[in-house]
Amino acid sequence: MNPVERAIQGKAMVLPADRKIGLQILEGVDAGHAFILSKKSRVTFGRDDADVDVQDPGVSKLHCVIEVYNDVVVLRDLNSASGTFLNDFQIKDELLKDKDKIRIGATVLQVHIRKTE
Repeated sequence: MNPVERAIQGKAMVLPADRKIGLQILEGVDAGHAFILSKKSRVTFGRDDADVDVQDPGVSKLHCVIEVYNDVVVLRDLNSASGTFLNDFQIKDELLKDKDKIRIGATVLQVHIRKTE
């Protein structure tokens, strides 16, 4: 069992009410945009038919997904053509933490994970 499987074992996919997950686009066509993941515990990224449209030709139709299992946040590549990178390392699935940087195509996003009051 890999570390991601161990971390989510027995947990339901749910975004807790006391957690706020934000993403800020630092580089790429959509640089400057920021958004909050709210209400959904699974959010896809890609060029078409994704929850978050990324207007970058280097991004696959469905490129990657962020899944939230209560206090555990996971980034998964969806067999994209150019790969998904977390802090400059290509990944298949990996745990996310505050301030991590995700690169898909030429787009770089920074993750912000906060507990709300």
